[in-house]
Amino acid sequence: MIDREEVMRMARLARLELSEEEIELYLRDLNGFLASGRKLQQVDVGGLAGTSHALTVGTVLRPDQVGESLPQAAVLAEGPEVMDGYFKVPRIVEGQE
Repeated sequence: MIDREEVMRMARLARLELSEEEIELYLRDLNGFLASGRKLQQVDVGGLAGTSHALTVGTVLRPDQVGESLPQAAVLAEGPEVMDGYFKVPRIVEGQE
């Protein structure tokens, strides 16, 4: 069970200034949340197989379709720095020249 001091400690850690009404509201809500969790822990799920999703989830794929590409000049015009037909980016691998 969460007490008033614990709500105030969490508010302090989150750098929140709470009014007395907000403290009481959070106290009631957090304890209600924990009570719901305790109720769920009482449910017997021993005969059930574990799942990662409540519903069957499949990968949604679309077929590849060949389309018209943008012109290279138009694409390169959007880059901050271009050199020899490529975007120039900062080096991120050390030791290579």
